[in-house]
Amino acid sequence: MAPESTGLTSNVSPCTADALASALDASGQLAALIGAAWESTSAFTDARHRAAQGLCAISLHHGQAMLLLLPVLPASAIALVRPQYEALVRAVWAMHAATEVQLQRLVAPLTLESQQAAKKLPGIPEMLEKLEASGPRGAATLLGRARERLNDGLNSFVHGGIHPFARHQDGYPIGLLVDVMKNGNAMAMLTLNVLSSLPQQAEAMELVRALYQQFEDVLPTLEPFPAPTGSA
Repeated sequence: MAPESTGLTSNVSPCTADALASALDASGQLAALIGAAWESTSAFTDARHRAAQGLCAISLHHGQAMLLLLPVLPASAIALVRPQYEALVRAVWAMHAATEVQLQRLVAPLTLESQQAAKKLPGIPEMLEKLEASGPRGAATLLGRARERLNDGLNSFVHGGIHPFARHQDGYPIGLLVDVMKNGNAMAMLTLNVLSSLPQQAEAMELVRALYQQFEDVLPTLEPFPAPTGSA
């Protein structure tokens, strides 16, 4: 599908479209650097670290797919922000708040039995409540605030509601697409907080600071939650 069929380029000056293209290019570079940081980490075998590592990979993959789709299929790109967010929340919960029983249900081989058992895992609101009680300082507040800001619009895009219908008819403002991109970039950056909590990965927080300075034009104001003392 050509970009024009989505309304992306209608009534948009060339310089504005060029600015979006430049931002997408920078976001792709950022995603590659974050992905490389994760790929350089050895695979873990214990349930807690394995779950956090795998869920962050899923979140990053959704973010990378969002960047690829944003210029050509923006409705699909925006819908991916929700699973990107939810995989990030699950990763933080698995790392800091899940019980051993819950972790075993999460990492069990996929069977009909394990599928049924996984239905007993908490949903996102319950995970945030648990993080409020036992997670890193500020993590639940940050992730909960992101959910409040994103939830209504993302629900509409995920379920084919009024937001994607209206945008399909009237076009996508460049500002909206840039905001979506920045939110996805911020969630990718927050996976580095999870990385810093894995054994021997404390330098990930230095990477957060370096990347924020390098890519601040394609990031919102970040409020990274600190890793627990002694967690690295």
